[in-house]
Amino acid sequence: MNKSRLEAFSDGVFAIAITILVLNISIEDVSYADLSGALIGLLPKIFSYVMSFILIGLYWLGHHFYFERIRQVDGNFVLMNIALLMLISFMPFPTFLLGKYPMGQLPLTLYGCTLIATNAVSFLMLVYIYRNQHLANEHFKNEFYKLQLPLFFSINAMYAAGIACSFFWPHISYAIYLFVLLFALVSFVRRMNDSVKNK
Repeated sequence: MNKSRLEAFSDGVFAIAITILVLNISIEDVSYADLSGALIGLLPKIFSYVMSFILIGLYWLGHHFYFERIRQVDGNFVLMNIALLMLISFMPFPTFLLGKYPMGQLPLTLYGCTLIATNAVSFLMLVYIYRNQHLANEHFKNEFYKLQLPLFFSINAMYAAGIACSFFWPHISYAIYLFVLLFALVSFVRRMNDSVKNK
């Protein structure tokens, strides 16, 4: 399969998944006098929407970084990519539950498990490229691979901590998810800025 065809298909799935998120935000048929209260009631849904929108955007950026460093794809890589897209397209469901039951243990756990599973598949894709160097191009450096290893493990460890906290302290669980999101966002922005400067 042509690498660009797989990348175009993936971009489409990312775009659809990130767009579907907004469908979780809807307002009841209320009078104008009750509008402000209805809007305040939407805040948990808006928060989960923003959090998931940025997360899917970051996954898309990570996916883009991978494809910048590969020359071709084989059947195994395509299957892993499909598994990744399946998890990305699933993301609106735990986002919906999180918005509807913001302090619920089950939505927080499902959200964290989805993120861990997505990271695991993404990590397997990276390992597969590293072990099959014929798929990589000149931009895939061993230093890039080694830099990602502690990042994947530390982020998943924090997600696991967020899941554990959801049983007793849902606010702390939210804080952990938000911290990981901000950390990843700053890291990606810094990496993109550095890559532009080094060109």
